[in-house]
Amino acid sequence: MKAFDLFSGIGGFRYAFESIFKSKKDKTIGWCEIDTYCQKTYSANFNIKNDFFIKDIKEITSPKNDFCNKNNFNSKHKSLNIKKKIPKFDILFAGFPCQSFSSMGNQKGIKDDRGLLFYDILALLNSLKPNYFILENVKRLLTIDSKKTFKMMLELINFIGYDVSWWLLDSKDYGVPQTRRRVYIYGVLKKLKKKIPLDNPPKLFLKKTTKDILDKNVDKKYFLSKKILKTILKNGTGGYYSKSEIDLDIARPLTRTMVKMHRANQDNYYSNKFVNSEDKLKWIRKLTPKEALRLQGFNDKFYYNARCVGISDTQLYMQAGNSVTVNVIKNILKHLIKNEWFIK
Repeated sequence: MKAFDLFSGIGGFRYAFESIFKSKKDKTIGWCEIDTYCQKTYSANFNIKNDFFIKDIKEITSPKNDFCNKNNFNSKHKSLNIKKKIPKFDILFAGFPCQSFSSMGNQKGIKDDRGLLFYDILALLNSLKPNYFILENVKRLLTIDSKKTFKMMLELINFIGYDVSWWLLDSKDYGVPQTRRRVYIYGVLKKLKKKIPLDNPPKLFLKKTTKDILDKNVDKKYFLSKKILKTILKNGTGGYYSKSEIDLDIARPLTRTMVKMHRANQDNYYSNKFVNSEDKLKWIRKLTPKEALRLQGFNDKFYYNARCVGISDTQLYMQAGNSVTVNVIKNILKHLIKNEWFIK
């Protein structure tokens, strides 16, 4: 199996893929990521020596600013350029930018420039015809524009020769204590005649809570000051009310903006009573970047490798918040293997 990691972020898809596919014949042949800090974290954690790399996929799909859209993504000149520049692969991974579809974003969907990156995915699928693909995005994608956007996406994928379906999966059902509902779109070339749609990947019993992944001793810079605590612990203002809770066994969804420290009804905070099983409240703190990465399924070596190339707390928080959950992708791949998807 050869994989291409599009909009790779820090490599959650690759981390999962290389954990499951371990033969010498199995490898990631290339990746694409525009963020320079993500590039550093990715490069520090994977063997990229012989990889094809492109910073911005539009350099290949739209070299003359002829940006991909519904009418031109499958044009002959685009297809020829893509085939000329990108090596062939078997499976495409893409956690494509979600700001356009997020409930916290502007929700312009496919009309937004970031939403239009979906057409770059279509251009690659149409030109290179990999056997399989897995895409990831926010839950909001299912309902934006009265469900028209998502319906159109599936129809276009089907139009270019793929059987396609999707799951709505929650990270807490696959081994990490984080509530994180995401849409996973998966597809296979029609000519391969694989079973689709498939049932959801089987849920796993959650063996760990946040208490199991939190460090007992951390730098005091992660402790909240008395001044900021007043804001963090507020339930809401004006006509908006949402209960602020700390010390949750299953974490709230990590966000790329968690470094800004939203209220406790949005981000995750923990006290010494919870972390160290003490009776008297002494402090409340935020997650550390290492813990945030653990909540996305990365091991501590991944964190230390990023630190060694100078990645800051701020960037690590953003990277963890943007990443796919490794455990979910692992279980998706295992599920597809069980259903004989990768047998030629």
